[in-house]
Amino acid sequence: MAKQIVSIKVPIKSVSALTLKRALRLYETIKKSRSTAYFSVNGMTFSINDLPKTIHFLSSVQKKEVLLVIEGEDAEGLHRKILDSINLSRENARENPGLYRKN
Repeated sequence: MAKQIVSIKVPIKSVSALTLKRALRLYETIKKSRSTAYFSVNGMTFSINDLPKTIHFLSSVQKKEVLLVIEGEDAEGLHRKILDSINLSRENARENPGLYRKN
C-alpha cells in the first residue's frame, strides 16, 4: 500500500479541546497504527513520538487549534478515526455543557 499524508485541525482551546485524557488516547491510537504523526503550529513541527515532550508542547500552545499531520500506510483511516473522536467530543460538549465547562 502506498504512503498517505493527511492533516486535521485539532482544537486546543475550546470546550471540545484536546484534554490530557484525549491527548493520551490520541497518542495510543497513533502508536498502534502504521503511521507517524506531527503537530504543526506557528511554523514549528513537533513529532508525537515522545509523549512527555508532546504533552509539554501542547500545554504551551496559545492557538485555538493545531494542525496534526499524519503520514503512513493507514493515514486516511486514522484521520477518519481522529475526526470522529473530535466530532464526538463536540457533540458531548453541546449535550452536556456542565460537564465540559471551562474553569
